[in-house]
Amino acid sequence: MTLAALPSLDATYEVAPGDLDTFRRAGHVKLPGVLEADELAAYRPHLERVVFGSPPEHHAMEQKVAGGGKHWTFINNTWQLDAISRQFVLSRRLGRVASDLLGGASVRLFRDQSYFKGPGGANTPWHQDAYFMPLATDAIVTFWVPLTDITPDMAPMSYVTGSHTRGYLGTSSGDNASMDQFEARMRAEGFGVANYQTFAAGDIAVHAGMTLHSSRTNTSDRIREAMVIVYFADGATLAPEAPLTWSTPPEEAFAALIRRQNRATSLPGLQPGQRAAGSMTPLVYPPPPGGSDA
Repeated sequence: MTLAALPSLDATYEVAPGDLDTFRRAGHVKLPGVLEADELAAYRPHLERVVFGSPPEHHAMEQKVAGGGKHWTFINNTWQLDAISRQFVLSRRLGRVASDLLGGASVRLFRDQSYFKGPGGANTPWHQDAYFMPLATDAIVTFWVPLTDITPDMAPMSYVTGSHTRGYLGTSSGDNASMDQFEARMRAEGFGVANYQTFAAGDIAVHAGMTLHSSRTNTSDRIREAMVIVYFADGATLAPEAPLTWSTPPEEAFAALIRRQNRATSLPGLQPGQRAAGSMTPLVYPPPPGGSDA
């Protein structure tokens, strides 16, 4: 299928006022029917082709999340690998939703990635995305876009409601005991933990950059096919790098490694304090004149 024959995904999805309020208060929201079933059916085979036909990622974060490669398929920046993936990830509709959730800001792509978790695919530890990003802003949103219907046994995301307002709250390891203990600590501190359980194809979940989130093992007999797309408000700058010393805690040293990897991938050649804009972080909404990022 050619690009011209695919749905354009230009039509506007109106985020309901109640969903905007939920996102601002809770730090996460499920948005129903952002994509029509026939639109998703048209794009899904092409996204699968890119994901299954590309070499897997081996960055530190992917290794941590995948638990040493347990039935996961990570492909970073599919928009760079295929014109159809680019049309999907950089679509005006998704960009407009990100803009609405960020208060009307112009938005840029930070990255996209496949999060295909096969049967038996390991836990995703509790973490906050923005902590691992080299940006001097919390105006970041992560879209979790399932490509199929999702049932509770397929490891939908869990969120710590309100955690986006409390700064850095730590991470867990990926084993069940560590995740259970971390979740219990969050509840003891007064937070609620939410899980949307089911998604119809075309529904998406969105969370703020500092919202704690995780997912458990895929206990179904199906691959949980999901694309993750991260957008941020245009105008952000690169954050300064904290110096690492012999006394730096291992958790912070690991986070610094991830930030450096993310900077090298998404913001190559830029220095702290410079505007986070370049060929790997294209403007998504409003789209630039003539289709190029001016």
